[in-house]
Amino acid sequence: MQSQDFAGYPQELSVITVVMDDPAGFAETLMSLEEQSLPQFNWVVVDSSTDPTSIPALLSQSKLSVDYEWVKPDGIYPAMNQGARRSNGKYLYFLNAGDTLYDSITLTQVTNAVRVTSPTWAFGGVNFWDRNGQQLKEPNWDYSVEHRHRFTRGRFPAHQSVFVRSDVFKELGNFDTAFTIAADFHMICRLSQIQDPLALGFKVAHFTQGGASTLSWRLAQTEFRRARTSVFPLNLAGRLEELFFGTRAYLSHLVVNRR
Repeated sequence: MQSQDFAGYPQELSVITVVMDDPAGFAETLMSLEEQSLPQFNWVVVDSSTDPTSIPALLSQSKLSVDYEWVKPDGIYPAMNQGARRSNGKYLYFLNAGDTLYDSITLTQVTNAVRVTSPTWAFGGVNFWDRNGQQLKEPNWDYSVEHRHRFTRGRFPAHQSVFVRSDVFKELGNFDTAFTIAADFHMICRLSQIQDPLALGFKVAHFTQGGASTLSWRLAQTEFRRARTSVFPLNLAGRLEELFFGTRAYLSHLVVNRR
């Protein structure tokens, strides 16, 4: 592990990885980053593992430079905010333990794309996998259409696909830790009110379901609704749409989870 102080060392991109008691998932993320063709990026790791030696042991075998910190467990979004505070890249990208990049040129492609127009934020595609290793088929969707519907239909850019300008993220106050599951969705809603994103037009990551928003789906439904209604004003049509799509999503999860 080559740990160093990145203060004052400009980078186009900061990759932030948070991990807690998942050395196997972290190893996959580490390998994915080691394969990147991008010669320089600021990598920040925030570790809350019970064993404070497991992640440093993996990093010690890597040639990647890393800004590493162990912090007391306090939830995923406080850890992601801490990573953002330590970062120095123009753009932030959250790739947590177990998430992997689509291929070896992903970060190079992203960096080249955002340099052209310097968007407030950008998003690409994500391949979703279940915990049995089966790829999930995601329906095609259009950002402008979903934004018009305030993302009530459950289609929005996953945080593993989103690159956001660091200054904007920090001006918005980082992730709102009043949310335990939907803070990243809340941030996307807020970003959508500032500027439409740059659609990258290519896949950027692989994501395996099984996190809190997948497992605690009842809480997720409540938080996602609270996130939407805190950002988008609701007229009568909006309230009806929120009720319709929210009920449909709840019933869908009820059937899948059978409880």
